[in-house]
Amino acid sequence: MKCLVPIPSETATELKQQQETGLGYQVVSVHLKDGRSFDQVVVSEGCIIIVRGYTEVPFRPDEVAAVKVNNKRWNFRDWSDRGQYRPKSKVAVA
Repeated sequence: MKCLVPIPSETATELKQQQETGLGYQVVSVHLKDGRSFDQVVVSEGCIIIVRGYTEVPFRPDEVAAVKVNNKRWNFRDWSDRGQYRPKSKVAVA
């Protein structure tokens, strides 16, 4: 199972009041205390689920300075655990 990274509780409360990107999730930008930022991060139920371009979340919860909803669409469900897009399955014809 993937490791979910919790976001600060005050940030999670603010996100609950904002529009969802899709059913049960939001795409947000995450800004870290060291100046790095990540523009396409999927958050659900107060946890970071996946960061675009990474197989694991590349930061710890204590490094997060700010989280803001940006709703930049990304079909993250087609992203594999190996950091690659999953090939579309082909229907076998008998």
